[in-house]
Amino acid sequence: MMDDSYIILVLFGALTTALALGIPVGFALGIATALGLTLTSIPLVYIAQTLYTGVGMFPLIAIPGFILTGLLMEKSGLTHKIVKIVTLAVGNVPGGLAVVTIISCMFFAALTGSGPATTAAIGGIMIPAMIRAGYSVGFAAAVAATGGALGILIPPSNPMIIYGVMANVSVTGLFMAGMLPGVLLAAALAGYCVYTGYRRGYTSAGGAFQFKPLLKACWDGKAALSMPVVVLGSIYGGFATPTEASMLAVVYAAAYGFITGHSKLADLGNSMVKTATLTGAILIIMGPAMAFGKLITLYDVPMQVSEYITSLSSSPLLILILISILLIIIGTFMETISTIVLLVPVFLPALLALGVDPVHFGILFVVLSEVGFLTPPLGVNLYVASAISGQSIESVSKSVLPFLMILLLFCALLIAVPEIATIGYSSGAR
Repeated sequence: MMDDSYIILVLFGALTTALALGIPVGFALGIATALGLTLTSIPLVYIAQTLYTGVGMFPLIAIPGFILTGLLMEKSGLTHKIVKIVTLAVGNVPGGLAVVTIISCMFFAALTGSGPATTAAIGGIMIPAMIRAGYSVGFAAAVAATGGALGILIPPSNPMIIYGVMANVSVTGLFMAGMLPGVLLAAALAGYCVYTGYRRGYTSAGGAFQFKPLLKACWDGKAALSMPVVVLGSIYGGFATPTEASMLAVVYAAAYGFITGHSKLADLGNSMVKTATLTGAILIIMGPAMAFGKLITLYDVPMQVSEYITSLSSSPLLILILISILLIIIGTFMETISTIVLLVPVFLPALLALGVDPVHFGILFVVLSEVGFLTPPLGVNLYVASAISGQSIESVSKSVLPFLMILLLFCALLIAVPEIATIGYSSGAR
């Protein structure tokens, strides 16, 4: 049998080389794992077994459920009803359409768990509306891209589900913990939109606030308003797991679409095909990543990294700052799910040894992932907003810089005040 240090070197060397050659992350992980296994006495069937068990975890079923929910909401008109209600609620404030975009993204995020999906659904409606109202195209695209990033912080959240699986933390607890940070971040982003609207003279979302039209819109959109109450209420009330709640959301959105006549059977079929495509892209990473992760754990790599990190400093604050900087850099060129499955098993043991709450780190990890959504070359939300607005990636990236600064300041706040991330979880089930 080969020396353990040599096998570890081959594993990471093969992974780094494959990624540098542009091989997709899932395949790169599979190649590295297969190469590492040839140097051990472990049979290659280990990969097939882990691919099956790695993607067969019950919490992961929630991911296609929430993706399908978002697609069905668009088809059924529920997304438009949310935007209309928020537009009337915002009233006559500077930059009102931008504020509507942020708040609508927050509502839509409460049912889909996906950043790009939120950007596409709300941005498709609000970017043209902002441009028609005289907002700069770059700013309109930046608002939608940033608002879409809330899709992975406001529960439910697909990255939170993956983190919960990798860190062995309650997914329901993570959802509860993400609520307060999500609302606070949305408020900060909306506040910046008001400031920018005042400074640049951007128009409001409509006339002065009127209660009766809002009440009528809420009544007309009662199905849209009830949906997060039913879905999230079933989770927090202990009536359903996140996975069961995702299926409840699918039934709700599909039933509404068919009853109102907004959706047809073909729409359901097309949405299911698209969901399968998006889910497959996630699971093709998850399977090999689980195999790779188990192999490096077998050779004690996480513990070695943990010992090295804790030797740098005994201050949890300093270590969180260092890891956050590293995650920001990695997030610019690695997809969120890949980052979670690769790095959580590596960093978490060290943080646990320093007394860091795994839920606190999970929420921080998700916010740092939002930064990755907005930074090229991999910033997915940037590409979605760019396609909708017709602006170049460079232009949208430049416009999104002030929002990125808000996200980074919020990360610093989370590090300094961990209670923001843990207070909701502390009051819930562990």
